Amino acid sequence: MSQIKISVILPVYNSQDYVREAIQSVLNQTYSDFELIIINDGSTDNSSGIIESFKDKRIMYINNSKNSGLISTLNEGLRRANGKYIARMDADDICLPDRFQKQVEVLEKSDDVVLVSSDFYELKGSNLKLSTGFNGSDEIKTVLLFAPGIAHPTVMMRNIFKEKSIQYNSHFLHVEDYQLWTELSFIGDMINIDHPLLKYRSHNAQVSAQFGSVQRTNSEKVRELYLRRRGFVFSEEDLLTHHLIGNNIFITSASQLQRIEIWLCALIEQNRRKKILQEKEFERVIHKFWLDSCGYTSLGLFAYRSYFVSQISTKASLTFAVRSGLFLKCLIRRFRQK
Repeated sequence: MSQIKISVILPVYNSQDYVREAIQSVLNQTYSDFELIIINDGSTDNSSGIIESFKDKRIMYINNSKNSGLISTLNEGLRRANGKYIARMDADDICLPDRFQKQVEVLEKSDDVVLVSSDFYELKGSNLKLSTGFNGSDEIKTVLLFAPGIAHPTVMMRNIFKEKSIQYNSHFLHVEDYQLWTELSFIGDMINIDHPLLKYRSHNAQVSAQFGSVQRTNSEKVRELYLRRRGFVFSEEDLLTHHLIGNNIFITSASQLQRIEIWLCALIEQNRRKKILQEKEFERVIHKFWLDSCGYTSLGLFAYRSYFVSQISTKASLTFAVRSGLFLKCLIRRFRQK
């Protein structure tokens, strides 16, 4: 019997308001060769009843008697997965119908690709906002120096977890996905499809809203480890500056912005010299972080001028809309309270 193509891992915990739509969006995929592993992690609401109402032979239902936490649940899903590929899905999100088809096509084209993500719609109430990312493999690996850059429930991965003895790491609570992406980045290529394939629901019960402090601390641990493993050299002050960028801290002093510019220039120089990541893709991402840093300050026209006189911006060609947007951000945020 041939191997099933996709194992979909869907953890559920007290998601009665959304889980029906999430499950249905998976079952409605145009690509049907999958198993759907639903793990109800000790829910105390009606999630179990909603899950059990589905009668589809592709569903593997696991009902935990007590809550074991997301990381344990995800790793249970990895152990149970029989598919060639693993797709992640959350109980409050919605797959668009052609998600699996498009992601399988990318993975089937090249054995070098270990992970495929996609653009997505952020769903807030009934409002949809398109969220896009960098698409090239070395662009994504550069973004990982600062932030996850990949929405967890958009991901489909090659099922190499048992073979490589890797899994979600419990030492990186609430950033287990970020840590896993850095691990996978050394195994193969990472591609983002520049087309929305998921509706990602945004609400106050999400991890970032409930556990922001722990998430930030553990993100800093992932960032530091990944910088070192990639071969970048840095001081303690460099690392603090790096976290200013990665944590998206609002810049309130000229010295902070100057430190950011110096550090980003140092990263460019190290990457050119050591050939860590592809130069053009690396510098395209660094430029974006510099542009965003200049636009997220209370420094007004100083920040605007700083952007244009920096060597980071030398090769950049901004559209009128981006240039105007930066100017307006610098003016408006000039009056933001510290």
